[in-house]
Amino acid sequence: MLSKKILTAVFFAVIILFPAVTLFLPKQNFSELENRSLATAPTFSLQSITDKSFMDQTETYLADHIVLREQIAKAKTALDLLSGKREIGGVYVCDDMLVEHISQPDADITASNAQAINAFAQKYADTMQTTVMLVPTAEAVYPQKLPAFAPHIDQTEYIRSFYDQLDNVNTVDAYTVLTAHQKEYIFYRTDHHWTSYGAYLGYTALAKPLGFKAATADMFNIEHVSHDFLGTLYSKALCGEKMADSIDLYTYSQGDPVTDVIRYSGKNKQTYSSIFFRENLEGKDKYTVFLGQNNGLVRIQTNVDNGKKLLVFKDSFANAAMQFLTLHYEEIAVVDLRYLNVPLSDYLDLSEYDQALFLYNVGTFTSDTSLRKVTTY
Repeated sequence: MLSKKILTAVFFAVIILFPAVTLFLPKQNFSELENRSLATAPTFSLQSITDKSFMDQTETYLADHIVLREQIAKAKTALDLLSGKREIGGVYVCDDMLVEHISQPDADITASNAQAINAFAQKYADTMQTTVMLVPTAEAVYPQKLPAFAPHIDQTEYIRSFYDQLDNVNTVDAYTVLTAHQKEYIFYRTDHHWTSYGAYLGYTALAKPLGFKAATADMFNIEHVSHDFLGTLYSKALCGEKMADSIDLYTYSQGDPVTDVIRYSGKNKQTYSSIFFRENLEGKDKYTVFLGQNNGLVRIQTNVDNGKKLLVFKDSFANAAMQFLTLHYEEIAVVDLRYLNVPLSDYLDLSEYDQALFLYNVGTFTSDTSLRKVTTY
């Protein structure tokens, strides 16, 4: 009898009391734990009632704001792990790290990306050398760590196949240098990005194709700025607190070459003196210490007086690589096409740039439709 009363009380709390309390509690617009925006309150209208969207939006809204939501989500993850489940929210939970599961590539997007890069390279063939580096993710570098029989795509074959579709474009092998150092700390344990050392290895792979001599690792001062970083994969799986990451910043021992970092936001721009946004280490998304929050265009100016300018089309993997690339260019324009919704010519004269680099990780690249924008530049 007592157990039935307890079950009834739990049922009442979950079905009636929790939603009721949720409606009256203050609401957050953003979940730092999951690193995403939360649903806003649905708008009541005859149309939303007729097409049933009001109820769907209400369900999503309550799910995003229900009282004790984060505790409930963590408890569900714990139960899933106890039951033997090892993929949670698109993340493989391995013994000593979380690994992002990369979905099967979209063939149409891949073909479109190849066409876009080829068109860009052909248009600027007389003035700009174009280079592409696709970075394999931890899923490809650490297949031995994945749960038994865990499905995963052959990223090396994907990269090779994509490179075969490019014409008059330099291609860079990042897989070989990363796997050669796989016993070192080259990917975060709770985040999908490579670490600063992983980015350094990628930089060394870029040296010959881009025509510079890479600085050796001992030429940098390494500053350990965080030891409690819980990244994007933790936010998805809601487990792995004991795997918390450290973040390192590399600065050139002979002096930082960066003079100005200009971030554009619409018609506004702000100028900073460093590529490191240290204040972001106080928040949840600590990886944004590199170049700050995602932005359409960032111009980095240096005291390197060699007349060389680099145009980088990228995802956030490239942000950590700027610690090293700034040693070799007078200016680097860093473009994230996902966040740039105006013509690039509004900000840059592309004829001034000697080299273009497309730097993406495979996970982003296989689903990114924004690259088609380069055909308009």
